[in-house]
Amino acid sequence: MSVKKYIATAAALVLAAALCFPFPAAVSAQESADCGYARITEEDVYLYSSPQETSGLFILPRTYFVKITGETGEYYRVEYLTGEGNISSVRGYCRMDSVVPVDYIPETPFLVYRTQVTFSAGNGNLPDGFFTEYTVGADYYGTFPYGSSVYYYVNLDGEFGYVPASACPPLDYPENTEHTQTETPPDEAPVHNSVNAVNIVLICALSVAALGAVYFLFRPAKPAKRASPFDDYEQFD
Repeated sequence: MSVKKYIATAAALVLAAALCFPFPAAVSAQESADCGYARITEEDVYLYSSPQETSGLFILPRTYFVKITGETGEYYRVEYLTGEGNISSVRGYCRMDSVVPVDYIPETPFLVYRTQVTFSAGNGNLPDGFFTEYTVGADYYGTFPYGSSVYYYVNLDGEFGYVPASACPPLDYPENTEHTQTETPPDEAPVHNSVNAVNIVLICALSVAALGAVYFLFRPAKPAKRASPFDDYEQFD
């Protein structure tokens, strides 16, 4: 086999092998940095401190989101109220079957809500001039039922804890309507149209190159030019 035919054969084999394997899908910078978001579509979706149902911290506000950072068994590792200025974020777990992953980045993923907590000294026999009640602001995270009572999980002066719902005004915050956007079901991967278009162009280009290599390898040889019996005479014309 000549050197040209050897090179053409190798090129054809490489191109054919390339066509047999799919191109890897491109991954955006955001997707590589985290695992996306999940929407809270149901009532009573807990944020757990550990991946077990006995460790519920509070019930997340419905229609908002959690940020997924990984998986542990049947639970997502999540963050809530991340990147919201001076508000402290919390990390924990959510059951996979209680939230719905989405294929977009929400504009308002978390509920940023501040409530007022009124504390009472509980002693009505103090003389005038003593404050028996005082009210402070606290960052609200979610609710926590305990027996027949309801408590709010809040951050008060940098400390997390529970306060009675009866010590706060009724909750009054809007629902997040971003769930009206088109979402990809959890069992279906999002289709990257731009990536697929690039793959198609590359496959077509490789196909043309492979056909060209095969033609170059197997094209019929041109017959040698036959000498004309008048050649010797033409040089005297």
